[in-house]
Parts: sequence; C-alpha cells; structure tokens
Amino acid sequence: MGALYVDAHCHVTTSVERQNVALKVPEVAIERCFMSNNTFDWHQVKCLGSSDQKGLSSIGFGVHPWYSHLYYTGEVPATAQGHYQQVLQGGSAEELEQVIAQLPPPTGLSEYIANEFDPARVCCVGEIGLDKLFRLPGNGFYQGDQRAPLGRVRVRIEHQVQIFKKLCALAVKHSLPVSVHCVKCPSLMYDLCKEHLLPHAGVKICLHSFTGSLETLESFWLAQFPHERLFVSVSRYINFKAVESGLQLLQKLPLKCVLTETDFTWDTTEPDRLLQELEFLVQQVAEAYQLDSPEVAKGAIYQNFQRFKGH
Repeated sequence: MGALYVDAHCHVTTSVERQNVALKVPEVAIERCFMSNNTFDWHQVKCLGSSDQKGLSSIGFGVHPWYSHLYYTGEVPATAQGHYQQVLQGGSAEELEQVIAQLPPPTGLSEYIANEFDPARVCCVGEIGLDKLFRLPGNGFYQGDQRAPLGRVRVRIEHQVQIFKKLCALAVKHSLPVSVHCVKCPSLMYDLCKEHLLPHAGVKICLHSFTGSLETLESFWLAQFPHERLFVSVSRYINFKAVESGLQLLQKLPLKCVLTETDFTWDTTEPDRLLQELEFLVQQVAEAYQLDSPEVAKGAIYQNFQRFKGH
C-alpha cells in the first residue's frame, strides 16, 4: 500500500445517549487515530479499531482536560459533591452548585484504566493535557449533541495536573506515545513532559494543534527533546486560521516531526470536508519545505505517522 493521507488526531462525538457511532468515511483512504476524551466516547472509540476491516483506524485512550473533573485520583471521595467542590472553581456559589447538580458520580481513574485500558488495542495515550482557558458548560461537561452555554466554572489546574501525570505514567509503563492538548500553560506542560516523559526513551510525544509560541517550540521542545520522539500535528482549523502563521510554524519544525490532523468528529463531519482539510495541509507542507509535490509531502507525513505509532 502506498502513502495515505493521515488524520493523526480525530474524534467521535461525546454523547451520553448514543450507543452506536456511524462514521462518515471518505472514499479516499485515510489512516486515522481516534482519540478518546472520556468514558462516554471511549465506549464508541474502542470498537472502531477492531471493526475497521481495512486496518486504517487506530485508537487512543485518554482523559481530556475538559473532562478531568469527572475522575478522581487517590481515595474514593466521601461524596460526589465533595469531590466536585474540591476540583472545580470559579463563578458564584449558586452557579457552582447548579453545575455540580448536573454531574454524574465521579469515576476512579485507576479503576477506569484497570477495567478499560488494553495495550494490545491502543495505539497511544490520548487525548490528554492541560487547559487553563476552558470553562464548563451549564450541563457540566461538553457534549456534542447536547449543547449548553459556557459558564464561569473551571477545573482547577492542580487537578488537571494529577490526571495528566497519571496518564503519562500509563504511557511510560507501556512505552506508548502520547497526544497532548495544551492551552495557555506552555511552561507547565513543558516542565511536566520533561520530568515525566523525556527520561523514557520509549515514549514519543505529539503536540496536537500546537498553539504555543514559536520561541517556546524552538528553545524548549526542539532543543531538549530528540526529534525522533517529538511530533507536532497541525490542523487547518487551529494552525492555519492565518496561512502565514501556519507556514511559520511548519518552517520551525524538521519535516520528520510533522503530522496532519483534522481534530474533527468523524461521525458528524461530511467526508468531503475531512478530505479537503487533509489535502490543504499536505499542500501547505509541500510549500513550507519546498518539496517536489504534495505527493512527496503526503509520503513524508505517512512515514512520520508510522514512526509515531512505533511501526
């Protein structure tokens, strides 16, 4: 099989109600990795790898920071309300209570891993990370089919760090790559990855839709992490809102570090849109590195993705 388009970081919709997911798959072959954000989408994601007869789907196991409040580490909390009062902050006391009233009993992260994680089925640990900007919606957590306005309640960064470190330890234990989300906390994320992941040669890191400064990328990530272990997956939606800034990001990266992604939900996005996003990104990679053709760029990205997965 020749080089395929790569969607290194994509999703299915988080839904409390739906039991089965139907993907909208483009006719053109795309190798993809579906990230899990939480317990709800995991029950959809975990079926995708085994049900894909063409072998194009890989899966990630993780807890996204937007859902990190739904999990606890350590001892079982005495009450759900007590757990949420400890890990949430912001807004009025009334708003906080209203949000907490919408939330399910929290899940023990260790128990969740023990019951659901299977290293034989999982390609990477993801999506995991930290987010200082996100605010919880009024219904308690983001659900693709149940929209609610964002409030002022946030997940404490200290709790996000606890969840992130636990999942980094999982990646280290099984020598799996990680796909990392980082918003508005570049120094903290770098320090955590340097401490918990860099010493372990078997763990590769993908900075998904990287939004940090080019100086941070160049002076810290690229200066300290072996380029064979560091990847940045670029998306049109985030990194190429302005084409020039997207090209500047690519030009700071060795080609061997580049992946492409949509970060879209494949069950709700039209197939033509998925393909258009990836075609656009491949064209930008070809331009940024002055390659002979988009086909050459596609081949390089495909090989990078195989290395990221450990193939």
